[in-house]
Amino acid sequence: MALLKKLCLLLIGLAAILLGIGLVLSNPDVMTVDFFGREAGPLPGGLWLLVALFIGCLAGMLASLPMLLRLRRRARGLNQQLIKLRVAPARERNKAE
Repeated sequence: MALLKKLCLLLIGLAAILLGIGLVLSNPDVMTVDFFGREAGPLPGGLWLLVALFIGCLAGMLASLPMLLRLRRRARGLNQQLIKLRVAPARERNKAE
């Protein structure tokens, strides 16, 4: 199963790389982008699109990080509580015997 998961991730990564290359090759017009009065170097339009996509994905992951950490902490607490609830009846049975 782990091999299948790695193979799927490899295929998805390869497809993403091929789509990115296709995007850059289909948008070869050179553009300069102005960031608050400072011009960035001239790059193909497709590459600017990939940079914008990457920055947007990174910003989305960073924005969801606090919620993810909060949920992991809650899940860890609930798992500990579940372990205590499972262990308590076993201890009571051992005391009764």
